[in-house]
Amino acid sequence: MNQLLRAEWTRLFSRRVTLVTLVLIAGLLAFLTFGFSLTRSNPSSEEYRTATERAASAAAIYDENVALCEDVQSGVRTGPAGMKFPRNCDYGPRPTADSMLDYGFSFARQWPELFTTAAIVLTVAGFVLGASFVGVEWSSGGMLNLLLWAPRRGAVLGSKLIAACAGMALVAVVYLAVWTGAFVAVAATNDTVSTMGLADWSSLLITALRVILLTMAGTALGFAIASIGRHTSAALGVGIAYLLIYELGAIIIFGLIGGTDHSEKYRLSSYVSAWLNKSYTFQGTSGYCTESGCVVPQDTFWGSWQQGGLVIGAVVAVVLAGAFASMRRRDTN
Repeated sequence: MNQLLRAEWTRLFSRRVTLVTLVLIAGLLAFLTFGFSLTRSNPSSEEYRTATERAASAAAIYDENVALCEDVQSGVRTGPAGMKFPRNCDYGPRPTADSMLDYGFSFARQWPELFTTAAIVLTVAGFVLGASFVGVEWSSGGMLNLLLWAPRRGAVLGSKLIAACAGMALVAVVYLAVWTGAFVAVAATNDTVSTMGLADWSSLLITALRVILLTMAGTALGFAIASIGRHTSAALGVGIAYLLIYELGAIIIFGLIGGTDHSEKYRLSSYVSAWLNKSYTFQGTSGYCTESGCVVPQDTFWGSWQQGGLVIGAVVAVVLAGAFASMRRRDTN
């Protein structure tokens, strides 16, 4: 088993597709870092004073809307006809002076979005590399030759899976470290890092761990689908079909008909969002007021990061089980 793992680890990082993928994601990092470096600037005292005044005015309106929505929801008051309310009275984050400032890049404010971008890049890269890592073996006949040398089917497939996931985990760790360091260096010029406390950095590290685990899940999923289909194109075809037909298709259809998107709580992307962002609210219809009264929907579906992790893990586990079951079949063609 150890010999298999060492051989697969070496093969993973010696493949041309791995090297090309690493160059591409490194190029994306360089491009984004350069782009954000062009937008950095320091707000003047006059700009900060104006932003503070605007934030105070917007916060007052925000508080009034939240209070009215909560009163309507509890039946204390009736809002004016034609007024609409978001589900669960969620008007988003309360306006602050920092959110009103337009001074370019701020690491303290934008690092969650940066890590979400990194998660998408790494997970897609892991899916493609995991699929090609085993798919090429099946389509080229390499798996047959390997099984003649090491006929333990489960051990062979397991060693490839461990090597692929561990390799992408290492790539994710290095990439996130460089990614964070690059943007911290950009932000250091306008002093937006010093505003982050211990809790902020702890949250950043936990989010980084979630990104790494999501990358490994994407790698395992691509690996399993390609192993079942015995070709790289099988995994790529399934992935593209799922995104276009189910994910994007559902959004387009419900957007056109203007109704409640009932598919939202059944889409994998919703649970990925819950996993990365700690929680996710599955939106439905908004509340509204007419001359006869107001309606504020009480029912909503809220997903936690624990639920997101369980759903993602269950999907990966089921597909992997199918891959190992398929591996136990007699034929190896």
